[in-house]
Amino acid sequence: MPEVSITTPRGVRLAGTFEPPAAQHPATPSGAAVLFAHGFLAERSSRGRADLLAARYRAHGFATLTIDFSGCGASDDDVVLVEHEVEDLSAASEFLADAGYPRQVLHGHSLGALVALRCPSPHVEAMVLTGAVAGPIHHPWDHILSAQQLDELARDGRTTVVDDGPGPREHNVIARRTLEAFSDVDQAALLGAVACPVLLIHGGRLVDGEEHALLTRSRVGMPHLPPGSELQVVLGADHSLIEHTDHVADRALAWLTQHLPA
Repeated sequence: MPEVSITTPRGVRLAGTFEPPAAQHPATPSGAAVLFAHGFLAERSSRGRADLLAARYRAHGFATLTIDFSGCGASDDDVVLVEHEVEDLSAASEFLADAGYPRQVLHGHSLGALVALRCPSPHVEAMVLTGAVAGPIHHPWDHILSAQQLDELARDGRTTVVDDGPGPREHNVIARRTLEAFSDVDQAALLGAVACPVLLIHGGRLVDGEEHALLTRSRVGMPHLPPGSELQVVLGADHSLIEHTDHVADRALAWLTQHLPA
């Protein structure tokens, strides 16, 4: 797969994978591409989910670009912050436009969906967001991070987290602002500023407490999104939706056929 390197305005190198469409498709306009935004402390393949989705998009006539956000995967070291990732995604969008793909879809997952919603790129014509952070979410960080990590955050403003992804990266660096980004969200302002239609896809497994809270936030936020936006629930799916990747691709492509006219 063709590897690419993208440099952000702040001088950070992003590692990515860019691939042209497998073939032209009558329902997909020329010059169209899907740009992926992975979740919190993940990497561009998202444990294979993004790779499978990208292959489906390419078969439907889209080019695809997956990137490792700064401080993640094979990209340069950096503190993982939403504002950094917004700049990363904007730089990747410009890379696509310069490569001849000015008509873009953002496909974001979890925190990557929040990054996509905050992305100011003028090239984005639609978004497909799965397990989206589309409003304030309050995680029990004291149950997720160790006492030592919480002490380091309080004392130094940052701490490290072991990276258990498939690449060579051993750890990620997070800050207090990294965690605050989940809860410090003005949903009406966030969604009201979005200029393109958005497809929100959530898992419907009720025992998945994380996804249930995210789904509730998305339902509350729907009236703030532009016309054509839609919320769909995949029954039985958890937050990752990884066991329902083909189902997600089917829904995304059907929706894009209506909202990204050729």
